[in-house]
Amino acid sequence: MPKQVTTIQKCAWGFAAFFLGVYLLDYVPGIMDANGLMFGLFHMTRIVDIGHLFAGALGVAGALSGAKGARIYFYVLGTWYLIDVAVYFISHLNQISLKTNILVNGPHILIFIAAFLIAAKVSRNTAAA
Repeated sequence: MPKQVTTIQKCAWGFAAFFLGVYLLDYVPGIMDANGLMFGLFHMTRIVDIGHLFAGALGVAGALSGAKGARIYFYVLGTWYLIDVAVYFISHLNQISLKTNILVNGPHILIFIAAFLIAAKVSRNTAAA
């Protein structure tokens, strides 16, 4: 009898699809402009591509390894993106406006908040032992 896929594993599959989709968008004609900006907004580099590919692959591994593995994936992902936001935000304080800095970091802020919330709340056994 096959094991049932938990809600947190489904979330991991969703995040994996999202990150792998972002990675693949770099190779779709018309998505990247002449200046290397995705949709004319986000600067994508080789290291950013590798990061999205790694986050997607890690999501697949987390989803396949069960609820515990998926939970670890979300804690790792949340920590990774929290560090990314902090480093980018601080290193660009004097280079771009505060508003632009917050807007550029917006997607990553949403990712680390969602990752931590999923890790902490989804598929927790609430029944008393």
